[in-house]
Amino acid sequence: MGSPQYLVVSCGSSQLSAVHLSMNSSGRCELLNYWRKEMDHALSDPLLWLKAASQSLGEIRARFKGDMPVGYALPGNLVLSKYLKIPHSPKKKREKIVAFEARQNIPYSIGEVAWDDQLIDEDDLDFETLIAASKTELVESLSLYGKQAKMDPDVISPSFIGLINAYRFNEPQSNGCVLLLSIGAKSTDVVFIDGAKFYSRNVSIGGNSITQELASSLGLPFEEAEKIKRLSIIEDPVPMGEYAAFREASSAFLKRLNTEISRTLAIYKNHGYENDPTRCLITGGGSVLPDLERNLSSRLGVPVSRFDPLKEIRVSEDCSSESLLLDKAFLAEAIGVGIGRFLPDSTQINLLPRSILWQRRFKRQQPYYLVAGLVACAAIALPLVNSKIAIQRYEQEIQNLDTKLIPLKNLNNDIIRRTEEIEKIESLIEETHVVADARSNWIRFLNDIQERMAKVEDVWLDRIEVVRPKTELASSSNRFSGTRNESAANAEPRIRLRLEGRLLDVANPLSTVSQESNRRVSALLSSFSDSRFVERLEDERFDNNVPGILKFNFTLVVDSAQLL
Repeated sequence: MGSPQYLVVSCGSSQLSAVHLSMNSSGRCELLNYWRKEMDHALSDPLLWLKAASQSLGEIRARFKGDMPVGYALPGNLVLSKYLKIPHSPKKKREKIVAFEARQNIPYSIGEVAWDDQLIDEDDLDFETLIAASKTELVESLSLYGKQAKMDPDVISPSFIGLINAYRFNEPQSNGCVLLLSIGAKSTDVVFIDGAKFYSRNVSIGGNSITQELASSLGLPFEEAEKIKRLSIIEDPVPMGEYAAFREASSAFLKRLNTEISRTLAIYKNHGYENDPTRCLITGGGSVLPDLERNLSSRLGVPVSRFDPLKEIRVSEDCSSESLLLDKAFLAEAIGVGIGRFLPDSTQINLLPRSILWQRRFKRQQPYYLVAGLVACAAIALPLVNSKIAIQRYEQEIQNLDTKLIPLKNLNNDIIRRTEEIEKIESLIEETHVVADARSNWIRFLNDIQERMAKVEDVWLDRIEVVRPKTELASSSNRFSGTRNESAANAEPRIRLRLEGRLLDVANPLSTVSQESNRRVSALLSSFSDSRFVERLEDERFDNNVPGILKFNFTLVVDSAQLL
């Protein structure tokens, strides 16, 4: 578990918060103390915003004394996230394949970003992974500011990763899919969690969207509109016109938020997830809007409540319970990042630049190198002392041999370098072949299907989908089903495709299809069976209830010799 104490700084767009956590050997987590401060809303450039945030690191260091590791949480709008499904491959090659996919999917040069990946789920066909990245200059600047404040970062994590860990720690018995909304000043993290799986998306709307709408409708500066918004939230008296403008801006914000949630849900379903969320939890500074739970619940059609990041966490007596009740909406991400470092099996993304990680690894190993060097020197020095006369006698011969060996050493070093380059090129070619073969076979397979349909004429496919195998994994402690599960695991999986289509009876457009149409569809299915990609057809069904059209559907079992 590492250090029993951890300090996490959450760098929000308009809020800076820090939490000091501890965890005992039994897994009980405690909030020892916390700190929160508001920042200037007007800073839109990430580096200027980070520079402003760094001014408060010294204040945090003075508040939380003691030697402990420090983690940082970056807001979601500064992190690029990609969720990818990649064809199944051996684990020893997976790291290289993920690195290849990162280079293909990150819209920047790989040297300009710091990135990391996290495995989400895998089955016999493919595995799903999250790739997260942020600009290198941003995370390097944060690391430098932390080092200057004597708060050298141990981890730099996206805020939504902390949100996921905080939810799983505080809701260990939760079942079903849940929607988490962390509403910040500039953006909102939309996160779906369903068991071990999750999906997140950052949308560019937040509390500032209400302020900007209010400033536009009232013709006021941003700072004045922000004051009106805050007074309206705490229900302090404001003029009726300004309060009406606030309600209208809040309604427009909820409408846009609902649209983005629906869009994120569609993307979530497109990734192969089936379960709809059964409830919604909200957190973040934007969650303090009045009647937000009721309004969101009516729009989403599920219960909405505020997320409590301290539900399973003990709170120290040093924390003011009254202020903590208001401030805990700003602490969920920071608490989750800390929990992620305490529990190694939790979801983790570390955007700390790899150059810094390598430097730290070398620094930790320096004492061993020093000891090894001293031992080597001693081993060399003692024989030299005892053999001084002999060394002087053969010194000239050694110099002659060294002169002859220099060209050979240079040649040997060149051979080693070129051999390493060849191995790297061969490894990259092998990775490319694995991905390219699987993708190109799909194109050949679909072209083959298209050609066979063209020969029959007047026939088309309405739907084609992969029928995934349902593999039941039993616990190794089940003594009654061990043999059966072992045989099921050794069975070779078959890829099955479900095809649905229709055949047009041109000769009989207004009546039940003719025998000739039945013959044509039978010829089509027989032609599919003859394809080199097809092992057999299953579950063939026909429907001639629609005049002039013969509907058909069947399951196509792909030949295991063909890699798809």
